[in-house]
Amino acid sequence: MNIFTKLIAGQSLISWALQLIFIALAWMVVNHQVENNLMTIFGAAILLLLCYASLARDGRQRHR
Repeated sequence: MNIFTKLIAGQSLISWALQLIFIALAWMVVNHQVENNLMTIFGAAILLLLCYASLARDGRQRHR
C-alpha cells in the first residue's frame, strides 16, 4: 500500500488514478457512451469528493 501513497509530482498514485477515472467518465459522457443522467452526476460527485480528500491527504503528507 505504501507505493500508492508515494508522492509523484506532488500527488499520490491514488490521486492520479482518481483524476484519470474522472476524466474518462467525462469523456464517455461527451461521446454518449454513458448516459448523462442523475446516477452519472451522483457518481461524478462522489468521485470528485474522493479526489478532493485524496489531494488534501497528499497536502498533509507533503508538509510532514
